[in-house]
Amino acid sequence: MKGPRIPDIGSADTPAPAAGRGARRSSSELELETGQFSDPGRKRLNNEDWLGTFQPEDAGRLAEKGSLFLLADGMGGHRSGEMASRQAVDRTIRAYLETRERDVGAGLQRAVEAANAALCTSAVRRQQGENSGTTLVAGVIRRGALWVANVGDSRAYLLHRGSLAQISEDHSWAAAGARAGLSEEWAGRHVLTRALGTRPVVEVDIFGPLPLEVGDRLILCSDGLTSTLDDARIQEIAARYSPQKASEVLVQAANERGGPDNISVLMVEVKGPGQQARTSQREPGREGLPALGTLVAAAILGAMILIALGFVLGLLLFGP
Repeated sequence: MKGPRIPDIGSADTPAPAAGRGARRSSSELELETGQFSDPGRKRLNNEDWLGTFQPEDAGRLAEKGSLFLLADGMGGHRSGEMASRQAVDRTIRAYLETRERDVGAGLQRAVEAANAALCTSAVRRQQGENSGTTLVAGVIRRGALWVANVGDSRAYLLHRGSLAQISEDHSWAAAGARAGLSEEWAGRHVLTRALGTRPVVEVDIFGPLPLEVGDRLILCSDGLTSTLDDARIQEIAARYSPQKASEVLVQAANERGGPDNISVLMVEVKGPGQQARTSQREPGREGLPALGTLVAAAILGAMILIALGFVLGLLLFGP
């Protein structure tokens, strides 16, 4: 598994690639608020991105599997890309639920590998040819920790205490060239080096487990966002609004920069009872002291008032 690239911080649902409303789900462990938005962009007629989530209703299943969030960016043109991305999301969810792996990272890796195998033998690939395939980035949040799986150049970010860090690594010639310090001409060649559905065997990057805090946000996005907005702009918008509003504003900002590709964002914020517990904690052994101090002060003030009234009454009755 890959090491974390962030600072050390100590019923199945597969929606169509259209705007999604924010939602909140809770458990005894933590509460998650989600938002998502997807748009074809300004230059494409069809949206080949696909988003999906699985958040179990059953508490036992939630404790075992956690909550799963996925985003895929299809390639191959028109219907083949859309079908590949949707199938990748659906197959990954199904395989992750069926795996008996107790380790979340291993189970997530096997699920993505199973989705790749299904895509390689699917009717979509036989009908559309060798150029069909899809990226996939997925995150599992369970028991206050995060695991991320990635194939391709769709990204996973973590917004922690207002600071944005990329968790995943892009699998493209451009990213490989940039990491190797090659020329801008080479680094500018945006060709994927890994994708689902293009080869029978795929290498899946797994990151985690990464500890989460209340207020942290997981952001999954397609390259239609990251090719138009830099990390500083993504951080600014993601930190300013609710998950649903931030998803919409990010897509809008990418469209304002030309929207050359499909643009999708899925955002998850960690909320929950820990937030209230932190703000309401008191110093141990000091409960009740503020109320006691108030009572003592009130008693002293009352005594002083009575003395003053007695003095004035004595003057009125007996004179100075």
